[in-house]
Amino acid sequence: MDNLKELAYKNCVDISAGQGRDAIAYLLLEAKRSYQEDLVSDAKQSMETALELYKKLDKEPPVSVQLLFGNVLGKIGDLKQALTIFHDLYIKHKSMTALIKLGYISIDLRDFSLIKQYENVYLHHIHSSLVTVVDKLHMQVIVSYLYSFTGRDTSLVQEMVDYQKVNSMILRENLKVGDYIRWIYNLHILQLLNNRSWNERAQFIYEAKSLAEQYQQHALLTNIYNLIGIGLLEENVIKAKEYMLKSRELAIKLGNKQHEMNANTNLFMFYQFLGDTSHALELADQAKSLGKTINSNFNEINLVKLYYLIEDFPRALTLINEIKPTLRSKNLTMTRVDALIYQYKIILRQSDVKKAKRLWPYFERLCKKYKGEKEVDLILLQCQYFAVLKQHEETIAISTKCLEEENISVENRLDLLMALLNSSIEIGQDEVFTKYVQSFENLVYDKGYLGYLGYVYYYKALFYLKNELYIKARVHFIRAKSYFTRVKNLLKQTEIDGKIETIDQRSLESKLEMMDLLTNYEIMFESIRLVHSAKVLEDVCKNITKVLHENLLFEHVYFYFRIDRKRTKTLSVNDKLQIAEVNNEVVDEVLGKVTREKRSIQFNYAMSYFHGFPILSDENEIVSIVLIENQSVFSKEGIYYLEQFLQYIAPKIEKVIFNELVHVDDLTKLYNRNYFMKRLQEEFQKTTDYQAYLSFIMIDIDNFRYVNNQFGHAEGDHILEKVAKTIQQSVRSGDIVGRYGGEELIVILPNTSSEIAKVVAQRILHEIRKIFVNDTYQITASIGVSSVDRDVPITIQELIDKADLAERYAKENGKNQVVSYWEM
Repeated sequence: MDNLKELAYKNCVDISAGQGRDAIAYLLLEAKRSYQEDLVSDAKQSMETALELYKKLDKEPPVSVQLLFGNVLGKIGDLKQALTIFHDLYIKHKSMTALIKLGYISIDLRDFSLIKQYENVYLHHIHSSLVTVVDKLHMQVIVSYLYSFTGRDTSLVQEMVDYQKVNSMILRENLKVGDYIRWIYNLHILQLLNNRSWNERAQFIYEAKSLAEQYQQHALLTNIYNLIGIGLLEENVIKAKEYMLKSRELAIKLGNKQHEMNANTNLFMFYQFLGDTSHALELADQAKSLGKTINSNFNEINLVKLYYLIEDFPRALTLINEIKPTLRSKNLTMTRVDALIYQYKIILRQSDVKKAKRLWPYFERLCKKYKGEKEVDLILLQCQYFAVLKQHEETIAISTKCLEEENISVENRLDLLMALLNSSIEIGQDEVFTKYVQSFENLVYDKGYLGYLGYVYYYKALFYLKNELYIKARVHFIRAKSYFTRVKNLLKQTEIDGKIETIDQRSLESKLEMMDLLTNYEIMFESIRLVHSAKVLEDVCKNITKVLHENLLFEHVYFYFRIDRKRTKTLSVNDKLQIAEVNNEVVDEVLGKVTREKRSIQFNYAMSYFHGFPILSDENEIVSIVLIENQSVFSKEGIYYLEQFLQYIAPKIEKVIFNELVHVDDLTKLYNRNYFMKRLQEEFQKTTDYQAYLSFIMIDIDNFRYVNNQFGHAEGDHILEKVAKTIQQSVRSGDIVGRYGGEELIVILPNTSSEIAKVVAQRILHEIRKIFVNDTYQITASIGVSSVDRDVPITIQELIDKADLAERYAKENGKNQVVSYWEM
């Protein structure tokens, strides 16, 4: 074997035919092994040496060898070279595998010229009785991508989804694991391309994730993690980021530059929504650089969206004009339509009435032509167009109607709200503004789209200015400018400077000091109101952090709470409002010092300063401590402001601590039965009043008595805590997780259909299975699901009972599974 290896890599000129064949055989075995183990660089090296030996022996490599080389190049991300190989193989040998591979690579490259060239061939094979089911499925996927990206009939996608729902078990049994994962993975993407909601498509991608992790399909997992990240932008931006980072880490580990580029592109979008423009542009540059390295395509339309968001219109227009010819040459119809729409949006944002009127008929026809894919874009353009024409009633009517729809992305919902708020200010519809401005702010914070936070304050400022509430207007303009400075929106910064100058000159020309004083007090009072609006401990922490975020620069805020004599809690919140329990020696040391001295202190550690502020009860006892980590020392004025503000909110802190004591289970830190039953009743009433969805999950840890007996009750308590935390991390922030009793836990899922509830339950079970006792004994659970839309309960007790029955059925029929009551 060593002799063969030496022969293979010496690549001697005088190598004999027999030695050459043996060396090639060895190299191909090495290449296959490396390819299967995701050692793609090693596989490429072995393949290139083998092909060189074929050339020296004056022999053409077999089709199977060339296919393997194409697969290796595809896996490493050298897509254009792989495409050339597969195309040549199809022309010379009419290889069905090569035809399918060239289709998928063309999709990855967003270059549909070859698929369009062979469209009739694909359609012929789809309807042929001589073609295998697997190949037909692949070709349906390829044709559906062509139709989706070029704006043609997409009914085929719905047919494929319906086919999967009926035949999922048959397909899963008869297809290879890799083929089945690719099938459901592509169904998810096709639904995404055709504007299906995350709730509709989530089941496919979570099933693909579960199977790919189980069977270690690492190359597929990089894209699966990416797609889950994109989907979770609608639900939970922080979890979205986690999946995008997992995707990039895996791509780098596998050496796949194409997947690394895709992951960087999605991370760039994430930071764009968070308002971290510098980081977003840095990631965009990395993605573009990777694209050039592997001769692949970076989707520039995402960069156009960022420039549009920060109102850098010259750069956006320059980029649009650069990419339009390329998009036309590659048959990327829908992406070209996106570029044209952004071009027109910029005309509208610049209030170029003459140009807007002249081009409107063209864009109206364009959106109607692709109504299925561009319906919301047309509505947005209509809103902005009527606003430019000063027809604000039409803008409000269109946007309010569209906002009632469920299947609208967060991005589009934010844009509709901005158009609505602007028009309501212009024509003085204060009730409309008041109704929707809170929805706008809640959406920004709930979904994590902090890049839009500047607009929250900007529209509030315009509203106060219109109503001659100059102090409030000035406060909110100052806050808005702070955010627009961070996201590098020079246009809005300049405009706001002019607004503030106008306010100062109009009403208080000789009283600027008084204006500044009033502004500070107004900020203080509004900050207090914001904190008092919170209902639970975590929300208080987030709202205090929002206040600090508006007035100070800092890295982290830590909150220490004394729940009772035995229980304390320390939470960490960063400037993105991510919250977590923390255990940090430095933090504990500073907290201890503040507790002993009962006064504000400053503590220097390494490169950071810690500023500790105690919150005292009427009896002069510490109920809470706010600890701020920063790289510089606060001014005396800043410390005085914080001390005043925190003392004002002391009663609120005491109230939420009391609620924590009354409503939260001591061991699991989940809501107790009294509290979640009250919440369940509230959510159940909404199903009657508003026809809302509601689902309920009952979770029972399997063999929990065995864990207690075998490993001790202390370990049992530890496992219960771990399962509780795992469930909380597996659901949305708005979902309610509680302890029903013993080892039984529950989840209330407001606004969640039966279909999605089952996906959530499967995800919870998957995460629980990762818990082990002493790295040897795996924890599992039996889970029951009930839902208002499928089980039609008359009372909340019936909803609970049906989940309980489903859970018991799961327990009695093998455990370690999810059972839905409506499927029993």
